[in-house]
Amino acid sequence: MNKLALWRNLTLFSLLGLIGLIIVWNSLLASVQHVPLWLEIPLLIAPLVLLVRGIWQGNAQTHVFAVLMSLLYLMLGIWVVLDPQERLYGYALIFLSVGLYAGAFMSAKILGKRNTGDAA
Repeated sequence: MNKLALWRNLTLFSLLGLIGLIIVWNSLLASVQHVPLWLEIPLLIAPLVLLVRGIWQGNAQTHVFAVLMSLLYLMLGIWVVLDPQERLYGYALIFLSVGLYAGAFMSAKILGKRNTGDAA
């Protein structure tokens, strides 16, 4: 398995994992709901869903956007960890957003080198 496939798989796993985690936690596992479900779930997953197609197709620019987006979910995870009732959710958000960051960063780096190498 080449390096690009490894990093892209990590990116896809983390991206889809974040989407699934947000849906499952907020609809089934959250003991206290501070924001209505009809507002919270779409607000949290809409940016991630917009990234899926570009990540799947191997677009380098989408991988860069995924790096930036992962930082927002990392901050959300750090914020959620402070609440003892949702600490597990916060740690899962942190873990998956770090995976998204690393996978998207390395994929964008490899894809960027390939694209500039083709133009030269």
